[in-house]
Amino acid sequence: MKFLRKLNWFSREEEGAATAEFVVLFPIILGLIAVNFHSAVLMLKYTELESALDKSVREVRLHGFPESDDNGLAYFKSEICSHANYIKNCASTLTLEMSPIDTSAGFVKPAGAKCIDRTQTSQPVIEFVPGRQNDAVYLRACVVVDRVGPTIFNGFGLFDTDASGGIQLIADTAYVVEPL
Repeated sequence: MKFLRKLNWFSREEEGAATAEFVVLFPIILGLIAVNFHSAVLMLKYTELESALDKSVREVRLHGFPESDDNGLAYFKSEICSHANYIKNCASTLTLEMSPIDTSAGFVKPAGAKCIDRTQTSQPVIEFVPGRQNDAVYLRACVVVDRVGPTIFNGFGLFDTDASGGIQLIADTAYVVEPL
């Protein structure tokens, strides 16, 4: 009985009610702010990759790219990285895949983007075939970026991660190789 009376007194007491609400809600609100910040930084990098890929494709469609032993892979990488200011170590973490699209059959996007694995010394073999005049070409870029915060802030699983804990940002586009 004595305990119930004290519990009854405690439930009627209103002192410290705002403090109790603050103590309960503040960590939740702070966590939501941190998750939003982390997701915003990742989305900034993702949209910058998309924009850099589109700008680079536009440059190539208008002016072509120089003949080289690597079919223009180095040129495309340097173009994309010159437009992607917020992506650190862009040239070393960016992979590009390019393949002609067979327009007589339906196009199915190739499964599984091949991204750099920062824990391995060998890197995946990437197909980079620029196509000939009037060919439709599919181009996919993958860049691995570091997390902004701890691993619990993964954007609620919106982004793929690699073995090193980096987040894989994948952008793709298609274009037609114009006659020059």
